[in-house]
Amino acid sequence: MINDIMNSLKTSLIDNNFESNEDLQHKLLSNESEKILSVIREELNLCDEFIISVAFITEGGVVSILEELKKLAKKNIKGKILTGDYLNFTEPKALKRLLEFPNIELKILSNEDFHAKGYFFRRGSLWNIIIGSSNLTQKALTTNFEWNLKISSSENGKILKDTVDNFKKLFEKIPLLTIEKLEEYDKNYKLFKKYFKNEKVEKYIEKEGEIIPNSMQEKALESISSLRAEENKALIISATGTGKTFLSAFDVRKVNPKKMLFIAHRKNILEKAKLTFEILIKDKKMEIYKEDINLEEVDYVFAMIQTLGKDRHLEKIPKDYFDYIIIDEVHHSGAKTYQNLIEYFTPKFLLGMTATPERTDNFDIYKLFDYNIAYEIRLYDALRENLLCPFHYFGITDILVDGKYIDEKSTINNLVSEERVSHILEKSKFYGSCGEKIHGLIFVSKIEEAKKLEIKFLERGILSRALTGETSDEEREKAIKELEQGKIEYIISVDIFNEGIDIPCVNQVILLRPTESAIVYIQQLGRGLRKFKNKEFVVILDFIGNYEKNFLIPTAISQNNSFHKDFMKSFILNGTNLIPGESTIVFDEISKEKIFESIGETNFSTRKNIEHDFNLLEKQLGRIPYLYDFFNRNMIDPSVILKFKKDYDDILKILRPKINHGTLSEIEKNYLKFLSSIFTPGKRIHEMILLRESLKKEQIFVEEIEKILEKDYLLFNQRDNIENALKHLAKEIFTSLSTIKEFNKIFEREKENYYISKEFFKFYKENNYFKILIDDLIKYNLAYVEKNYKQSSQKTIELHKEYTKQEAFWNLNLDYNNGYQVSGYTVFEEIKKVIIFVTSAVTSYDNKFESRNIFSWFSKNQRSLKRNGKLTSEGKIAENYYEIEVFIKKENGENFYYMGQVEKVLSGEEIFNEEGKTLVEYKLKLKNSIKKDLFDYLIHDTN
Repeated sequence: MINDIMNSLKTSLIDNNFESNEDLQHKLLSNESEKILSVIREELNLCDEFIISVAFITEGGVVSILEELKKLAKKNIKGKILTGDYLNFTEPKALKRLLEFPNIELKILSNEDFHAKGYFFRRGSLWNIIIGSSNLTQKALTTNFEWNLKISSSENGKILKDTVDNFKKLFEKIPLLTIEKLEEYDKNYKLFKKYFKNEKVEKYIEKEGEIIPNSMQEKALESISSLRAEENKALIISATGTGKTFLSAFDVRKVNPKKMLFIAHRKNILEKAKLTFEILIKDKKMEIYKEDINLEEVDYVFAMIQTLGKDRHLEKIPKDYFDYIIIDEVHHSGAKTYQNLIEYFTPKFLLGMTATPERTDNFDIYKLFDYNIAYEIRLYDALRENLLCPFHYFGITDILVDGKYIDEKSTINNLVSEERVSHILEKSKFYGSCGEKIHGLIFVSKIEEAKKLEIKFLERGILSRALTGETSDEEREKAIKELEQGKIEYIISVDIFNEGIDIPCVNQVILLRPTESAIVYIQQLGRGLRKFKNKEFVVILDFIGNYEKNFLIPTAISQNNSFHKDFMKSFILNGTNLIPGESTIVFDEISKEKIFESIGETNFSTRKNIEHDFNLLEKQLGRIPYLYDFFNRNMIDPSVILKFKKDYDDILKILRPKINHGTLSEIEKNYLKFLSSIFTPGKRIHEMILLRESLKKEQIFVEEIEKILEKDYLLFNQRDNIENALKHLAKEIFTSLSTIKEFNKIFEREKENYYISKEFFKFYKENNYFKILIDDLIKYNLAYVEKNYKQSSQKTIELHKEYTKQEAFWNLNLDYNNGYQVSGYTVFEEIKKVIIFVTSAVTSYDNKFESRNIFSWFSKNQRSLKRNGKLTSEGKIAENYYEIEVFIKKENGENFYYMGQVEKVLSGEEIFNEEGKTLVEYKLKLKNSIKKDLFDYLIHDTN
């Protein structure tokens, strides 16, 4: 270890190019490339002891590490936490939560200007230290621009001893925080905050005076205005809680129509919309439409579609009476009442607003608005722009009943059993909510379940109300008010609150139903995302059973509908870094495995999946979609589509057989299949750059491509990679593969020069349909690599990314002709290189990981270190003769993850298998440690 630390110091402080253990190198943590929270979580998960010394602690900061603190308490790993009361910024509720952990010594330094921020984690005799600017707060660990330095030290290091001794000297002088002291601090905190809040409000009113659009609303208003110059209708797609009603009111204020109509399908939406317009527009008379309304006396009318959509009401009003009409929740406009109203009125401008344009009723909302999408504010955009309340999502394993996890077939008795109710309430209490009281929404799938859960909750003193489709509007309104006033803790709902409801105070959402639809899932999660005074975050508790469609959870939360298995797995492993803003995501180990299992077992390459997104894209675009369109809009990924059929021409013929898209000759079809099945999706850009540039002029030179790669992609010294790509396009590599044999060469070689096939070039220039399909493949592949496999070094293979065996050889520039058939390892004697493939969960031997960069590996059977007195290949591996490239996967059926090169073969010895035959057991040390989330996945035992 000492040598590893010494080497890491050389890399960190002397020579950036010196190779050393990446985990031990100094690292700047700033929330730029990854959230600081991810590093803190990782250290907590691996430590044997921890110390946290920060000036401020907030409830959001504690909630974001709750899962890790729970694990540490279970293992009785001790921790010390020191904070201060400076400016009463540290939140009493955060301290109260920390006091619940018996393994933590918690102290608070009073009456001192305490500003120290440091995190210390011991793992054996190694300490990892993070010192800098970050307090234990939600913002500091996720979005603030921070500077923290992470360093590693042995237990005898001077910096470590100085800082830890300094901490201990201070810590030992202070008494432990008790409940009594916390209550005293809580009183002072509340007095201070009350005064501070009043001051803040007065300054805000004096400074601002007027409500103004947020950044995204400004852009949307500009887009609507620009579109209105040429069109008379527009569609706004805006995530729940992002202020689409305010947006419409801002636009109406700007246009200043004489008569305006606002349509909604719920009374509470209508009333709140009217209030919003009255806040922004002071010089217009506004009324809610009713039978006896005098329209002449009213400027702006707010009407229920159920009323005004009827013929007897419409007939009373001239068709051109309203200059501006707004339809909220316009995705319902396929209904007869909406159609009546839309077809009847002829306004100067029609604005539709929705959070969910993707419908299951096949109504084409995009066509209704002539494909005029003025602006889109999706969930990710809203989180990035801080328009929504951040959420802390916890994927929690549902209970076992009679040895089986809850699933779609579970009986009502199992769903509302005492054991399950206890499980739900225990988790609700542990993960908690922001603020003093829970204002919770619970979503279930059955009416009977909702009603019985209400009874069970009430029996335990938890005030709640079950609301179903049978509940009257009056009862719903009453329950909402009781939730807002804190008279009840929960509303238990069966789908009725998916949309059209605004309860900003909701600070905990519990999902107790199978995930059948990503749209419904995100609607329900979104019920808690509206901002509200003193609401710093919302807690989402997702109870994950053995549901068939668990794979929809990462699809829904990530807002990525590609069904790309690599992405879905990455999101489960590292969702916190993949979602913008202060929100965090964590799954417990069992629920993580259940979703992985669901992803692994599901075939996404089905006609049903492809056709669903094809139809949706066709509606959005107003034309036939192509592969790049799916990728660009986060729809089902083209790589998934091309597993259903080998090329997109076949897809078009199946989905739109009556349309004459164009025709392909047998040879053109051969070329298209070659590019679609062998080169798609690309894992490097070189092949597609070569193809793109060659189609501009038949012959290209390596020097030209080198310049393009340098200028446009900042890739240098790429000659070897370019030449290897040319060999693939010219079919000079993998020639013995049966999957390759049937295809025609796309490039030809003449001596040392390559040029595109004259035949291919001719087809491309003369057949526009062929050209469209080829250009689409090139565009998609380039975009795919830039997003998922962006190259950052001279190599064209990326650490910890997924590759098939063939792609492994391909991207290492190894000319091996049997990429798919290769067994556990292959030796390239001429270049002194070995490539090894390890399946960690499926082996006759124990491929044991000692750490994230040291693991055991076994040779093939009937192998020895020496033969006839000479070293065998296996013996040379043991002697560190070769450069070794490592690929590891967990189970059969998966791709391999590239783990980089072996730094050193630590040992190699002959052993005997069960049949008494020799093989060699090695201990290998990687140059780069395996990423924590990936490592956890590889070693987790699913049994």
